[in-house]
Amino acid sequence: MNLYTSKTEVAAKQTFEAAKRGEYDTVLHLIDHSFNIEDCDEEGNSLLHYAVEGRNQKLVKYLVERCSMDPTWANQSMYTPYDMAEGTPLEDYFKDVCGFSRESCYRNPVLRGMHPDPSIVRVGEDYYMVNSSFIFFPCIPISHSKDLIHWETIGYGVTDANWAKEHLGKLDGGRGFWAPDISYHNGRFYICATLRNNDDAPFIQTQMVTSSENPAGPYETPIIHNVLGIDPSIFTDDDEKRYMLLNRGARIMEISADGKKLLSMPELIWYGHSGHAPEGPHLIKKDGYYYCFLAEGGTGKGHMITVARSENLYGPYESCPYNPIMHQWDDMGVIQCCGHGKPVQTPDGRWFMVYLSSRFIDGTWGMLGRETCLDEITWTADGWPVVNGRKGPSYMAPPPLGHESGKATVCQKVDGWLSPRTRDNSRVRAEKDGTIWIRGDGLDLCSRECSSLLVKFQPDFCFHAEFEMWIPEEEKAEFTSDAGVTLYYDENTYIKFGVTNNQIFVTEYVDNAYVRTEKKDFSFEGRVLFRVETDGLNRTFLLNNKILWRWTDVTSICSEGLTKGKRFTGAAYGVYVNGSNLLCWRQHSEI
Repeated sequence: MNLYTSKTEVAAKQTFEAAKRGEYDTVLHLIDHSFNIEDCDEEGNSLLHYAVEGRNQKLVKYLVERCSMDPTWANQSMYTPYDMAEGTPLEDYFKDVCGFSRESCYRNPVLRGMHPDPSIVRVGEDYYMVNSSFIFFPCIPISHSKDLIHWETIGYGVTDANWAKEHLGKLDGGRGFWAPDISYHNGRFYICATLRNNDDAPFIQTQMVTSSENPAGPYETPIIHNVLGIDPSIFTDDDEKRYMLLNRGARIMEISADGKKLLSMPELIWYGHSGHAPEGPHLIKKDGYYYCFLAEGGTGKGHMITVARSENLYGPYESCPYNPIMHQWDDMGVIQCCGHGKPVQTPDGRWFMVYLSSRFIDGTWGMLGRETCLDEITWTADGWPVVNGRKGPSYMAPPPLGHESGKATVCQKVDGWLSPRTRDNSRVRAEKDGTIWIRGDGLDLCSRECSSLLVKFQPDFCFHAEFEMWIPEEEKAEFTSDAGVTLYYDENTYIKFGVTNNQIFVTEYVDNAYVRTEKKDFSFEGRVLFRVETDGLNRTFLLNNKILWRWTDVTSICSEGLTKGKRFTGAAYGVYVNGSNLLCWRQHSEI
């Protein structure tokens, strides 16, 4: 789809209005003589959206059957013509056209909020996935699913706080663990990832390997290989030899069975289809061919997935004639930047791909970071894999395993609270009843050494979070801290909404300074209820159910909100203490 231009605006608006009024003949006349079917409005609504609103079934059928318009095309609010047809005869028509019901389908992204660089493995009927965690601890979340749609976090690849402090403690935001891979071999789960150090380190890129018999962990103390490259993955060949792949392109080196030793130097087997930023290599073997998948084009809107194959592990590799096999071709698509994928086979022999994507506010602000999508792989007659028929990401699709999946959600089996770089368990803990205890370490959130906060990643553009905060009885003698709720990206950009003993305030930190602050007199006694409501770039701050401030255009908590370092994560929210007091929170809601 394309946003109408100044030259096509008049025809587009005439056609949209006619469709909304259900005027079949007028719409057909405009299509025949002036309207471009690919034109949509500023919100991404297609002509089919307007036709469904007009409830003219004859017009809707014409647009679908003659003009090939897609009932599952999502506007910028992730709302499709199929959704608009709910409760009308058009819903049954779309069910026949699409081959699935609204209730049974799944929707991308399947993991929302910051879940970049997915890697997946199936063991029996269980699927396990890992995503990048950067500097956040516990590191490398491990998710489990039975249906590829509903995922819950069951553990982490690195949970030793002392080890994390040693290796992550001095790192800038956006460094840390990049693009992990999970694999399974001889009864053990293996996780490898790039440990991206600061630019002044002896090795700025190193490769970590750890393993466990239990997919949830605990995992062994990681082994670090000082080999330059990013995005490692592990491949086991039919002869049980094991290999690690790295970028640029796909470079391969033999490793020991346990991944703790390197048995050869990296050797390039395929540089890629486009020649631009080839990374994220994964290998599978199928029908006598080695298939090498790459992420190319950079992680912006040029991102794509490509593939090549060879009958020999070390090549030469033949590039797929259908490359890229996954790419968002449509500039108006709400899901963008599709790439970095890994295939997985289901027990019935079908194939699917998990891959990263981004959604933007106003086409610019990637507040949520990169998310995880899922689409089916089909194989061409000449033996090549393509994802979702090369149509780009799906917005609605039938459940992979043939049963109802419902809405995509992130269900966390672990508590889900994260800390930057490490966690001091003598100062910070989350109880099973949901209570959070934090004793301040005297450091503000701009300090890399600050660990007196806990955060989770924001799940969507519109949500609210509510926390009740109090001081334990034994700590009430004197409150010298500021404490409250934080909207956090990294140590360079965040917002604090907190209290002191005599004030309530909200303040925004951007690149070494607090750039705006609002405050009111307030006496902190007993308990207070913080609530932050998010609607895109707008934030509303409430204390004890009273609106105190509304901020618009809050862009600092976005990947694009500051040009500094590696802005690869996403908006988070949580609680903090700046000082030495002990405070408690209980999260009341998150929607």
